Amino acid sequence: MGAGQIGSRHLQSLKAVKIPLEITVVDSSENSLNTAKERYGAMNTSGGNHVLNYTDKIPVSLKFVDLVIIATASGPRAALTKELLRKARVKYLILEKILFQKKSDYAQIDKLLKAKKVKAWVNCPMRMVPFYAGLKKEFNRKKITYVLYGNRSGMATDLIHHVDFVSFLTESSDLKLYPKLLDKKTKKSKHEGYFEITGSLFIFFGNGSQLIIRCDAKGQSPKIIEIFDSEKRYTILESGGRALMSRAPNWELKEIEFDLPYQSQLTTILVENLLSKGACELPTLKESAKLHLQIFEPIRIFLNQNSKNKLNYFPFT
Repeated sequence: MGAGQIGSRHLQSLKAVKIPLEITVVDSSENSLNTAKERYGAMNTSGGNHVLNYTDKIPVSLKFVDLVIIATASGPRAALTKELLRKARVKYLILEKILFQKKSDYAQIDKLLKAKKVKAWVNCPMRMVPFYAGLKKEFNRKKITYVLYGNRSGMATDLIHHVDFVSFLTESSDLKLYPKLLDKKTKKSKHEGYFEITGSLFIFFGNGSQLIIRCDAKGQSPKIIEIFDSEKRYTILESGGRALMSRAPNWELKEIEFDLPYQSQLTTILVENLLSKGACELPTLKESAKLHLQIFEPIRIFLNQNSKNKLNYFPFT
């Protein structure tokens, strides 16, 4: 559900799934459906013998579904999830982030999923990337500092990915967010009707780890990630697929090259694992919802304290 930029990438990835699939692509936009068709057709890969259907609404005939990926913007996602679960029995559910716009939606969807016995995960896939997953052994449960700087994607859009990854590395899910160094004014997102945040943000985790993010309102600087503790340091340049690593005691720099898979590659692995094993490496919806609320509720309060316009929702996607 949702065949826009990220949804069409999920669809492309399904083409390589070896298990034969019947795929229904749902999007209210005819342009998005056409783009999805073109991108699927352009994938030079082979998988199972798949059957595809394209439609502008959830089909009445859709009674049982093994897996649904909801890749809409955050605004309509809660309502679409409720509509889907009214119409069909769903075994597995993958939701894109940012999950929902209203705080109340998190509890309502959690209750609904439990009642319908649906297993759900959130697409924060850094932990699926082999290079990043390998850092788990390096920093497992240790007190780390994680610094992110770069302007090419918005802070709100990127934030949950990095919070989730630090939580994955440290196995710490309790955090405190200090928003006072954020810019008081939001800026328009590239997604119509949504906003982005800029400035500096400090997040402290229960095990003593800290996450520091800086995103300026202007500029196109590439994303740079630094992860370090008292014994080792990684400086990661995602756009170049390179990292610099050094260790105590001599701290000699070593360059590492790594592949950063596209979403159109990761979803193949994700779907095959879910359909064959009933499990995947993504965070569960319950785990991710906890992190979402600890992040976006303090940011909402901060923005309300510094604006005449009072938000009763999270205007990010």
